[in-house]
Amino acid sequence: MSLFRRISVATTLIFNGVLTSRAASSFEERITALYRPLQADQVALSPDGEYLAYTRHDRGELAIYIMAIDHTERKFKIGVEGDRAVAFSKEKAPPRLRFLRWASPRRLVFAPTEYNNGVRVIAPIYAVNRDGTDPKNLAESDDFALLAGGVAEAPPTTVERKTAILGFMPGNRDTLLVEARGRPTFPPEDPIPTTLFSMNLATGKLTTLTEEQHDGRYFYDQKGNARLVYTHPRLSTTRTFLQNTGGTWGRWVNASENWAGPTAKTFPVTIANYYGERAFPLGFDANPDILYYASNLGRDTYGVYALDLARKQPTGFTLEEPHVDLVSLEPGDASAGLVFDETRGHLAGVRALGLAPFTRWVDPELARIQVDVDRKFTQRTVEIVQWDDARRRFLLRVTGGVEPGRYYVYQRPENVVVEVLRRAPWLRNADLHNGTAFAFDTPGGVHLTGHLTFPRQSRLNPPPLLIDFSDGLMGRPLHGFDPDAQALAEMGFIVARINHRGGGGFGVKHRRAIHAGIDRVPVDDALATIEWIAQHHAIDRRRIATIGRGLGGYLALRAVQLESAKFRCAVAIEAPLDPRAWLEPPLEDLGPGASESAADIGFRPSRPSRPPPPINFLQEAQRTFLAQGKQKPSELSVLRNIDQLTKPVMLVVDAPRDQAITAQNSDLRSKLKRLGRPAEYVEVGSGFAENIPGAKAKLFRQIEEFFNLNLYDYKVNVGPAQEVK
Repeated sequence: MSLFRRISVATTLIFNGVLTSRAASSFEERITALYRPLQADQVALSPDGEYLAYTRHDRGELAIYIMAIDHTERKFKIGVEGDRAVAFSKEKAPPRLRFLRWASPRRLVFAPTEYNNGVRVIAPIYAVNRDGTDPKNLAESDDFALLAGGVAEAPPTTVERKTAILGFMPGNRDTLLVEARGRPTFPPEDPIPTTLFSMNLATGKLTTLTEEQHDGRYFYDQKGNARLVYTHPRLSTTRTFLQNTGGTWGRWVNASENWAGPTAKTFPVTIANYYGERAFPLGFDANPDILYYASNLGRDTYGVYALDLARKQPTGFTLEEPHVDLVSLEPGDASAGLVFDETRGHLAGVRALGLAPFTRWVDPELARIQVDVDRKFTQRTVEIVQWDDARRRFLLRVTGGVEPGRYYVYQRPENVVVEVLRRAPWLRNADLHNGTAFAFDTPGGVHLTGHLTFPRQSRLNPPPLLIDFSDGLMGRPLHGFDPDAQALAEMGFIVARINHRGGGGFGVKHRRAIHAGIDRVPVDDALATIEWIAQHHAIDRRRIATIGRGLGGYLALRAVQLESAKFRCAVAIEAPLDPRAWLEPPLEDLGPGASESAADIGFRPSRPSRPPPPINFLQEAQRTFLAQGKQKPSELSVLRNIDQLTKPVMLVVDAPRDQAITAQNSDLRSKLKRLGRPAEYVEVGSGFAENIPGAKAKLFRQIEEFFNLNLYDYKVNVGPAQEVK
């Protein structure tokens, strides 16, 4: 029998709405397969275009395989490390790489993801030849640590620093750039500095290029010079950009008009403008006087532009999309979307995510190649991931449809594409559920997008519909293929995932629309999507349920509270139930026994000095943004509107991970129980948060049993039939 046994097998084994052990076991096997670590999660093409290196998870071990593109049957394996223990879970999590690149046609550099084993930070960097010879441990986390303190009363202590591998020195693949990131301390006179190192890949020797004291994210030019820092002061509601004036002392000053012209006045980031209109730097071109920056000033979405610092004027370079932000909102992370040609050093393109990932190519040659390869894969998304130095061979990632994707090599001289890897070869297309993107305008003029996943065989005709609310305010747009959507479709649902208003990636208007109602707006978008789906696909309107994780779980519960006639039941996973924490600033911690009156505070001059609590900038920016809404916090709470929650709910919590959320959900269960209303309560281990296959499969089996009892059980009164036009 195939990996995914037919859903009808499980259906025949249902007795009074409960799966038998045989059906449950089969279901868990199918779900476990969805969450196996992807093969070729990371891939690297050699500079000569002859070899591929890719990751693979084999029997509890992360490994790298190296193969010749012209002889894919020949593979060489390099073991990296075994699965890692997960707190509060019997299962282990598969590790990943944080860096995998070829330094030369023969030499490969790689580094596992940095982690803390409870004693010290583990962050090695390795190099090996493509045939496995000359393996070398180039660096350990201790190499980036420093000594602090050391007064007469106490010896100096070793301070470990997190590291970020920035890539090869432009034009010199024999040198790797590694940043050891500092952090503030108390007292602030002794901060931990940020140091940029160059690493010789032949010897592992580290050379300090620059060392700076500011707390924040540094922007380097392509020669490794620290040119800008995006400051993160502990006690400020404003983050600014400082520029290095150069010279012997490297003095840092505000990035002002004297440096970059009038555009620099728009660079400060505040909690008031974070989700609104502003501009911020992204990175430097091969010409150090060319600074790329993002801006949505005077427009709805973020575009990418360029400044000539020598002339202090924009260059005229412009990349814009009318409905999609080309970069993320956080200046410290947004530069990750810039794609530079490793050989030439110039900006080649900008990667972004709308309904599907795409790249706006600046390089005209790459733009032409994108058009050529798109023609070869109609109705699919084709990403040019890498290319060789001669631009003869291009590594393509092709996604869309039902599967997680495949890698191809486009051989330009021959104008042919060759499949080299599948990301999940154990998943057959015939066993997966079809998916498609959707986009439409509501009668009110709201443009909504999202993804639908259709069950290949439904238990009912027409099938039920499940609204899967996305997690996180201001999150990035949803991806096409999603294991969660596949798992839910396996239960017989049409699964709808919506880029509802208030989410990120679709411009200022899309975000600000949430002010009309943090809960009401996403629920209205869900109702509009239901109407659109009903016009294009047959659905059972009597059997529509909601599900979500985090904020999505909160919305799943609010949907059945606000629209109890439209939704049958809800599953909320790790859901915050009272959004007052998002809307009301926390009380200042005055210490044990301290009075909260300002008068009392003024008469404590002898109180011991201690650092004031730091400001969580992103949290405060979100709080300030949401506080502009029209609703009172009491109107938004699931707990304060308990009378409206009349439909069956399933509450899932990870108790060790978030005790506050666990307490809220436990309180909700108790209140519903006193009212005699159905509420299922499930505690999961940390393995679920880590996407460990066994933990995911176990919970999804419990979710299916909940739906069997409350949606599929024919003894349940689901209401009168409604005509779907």
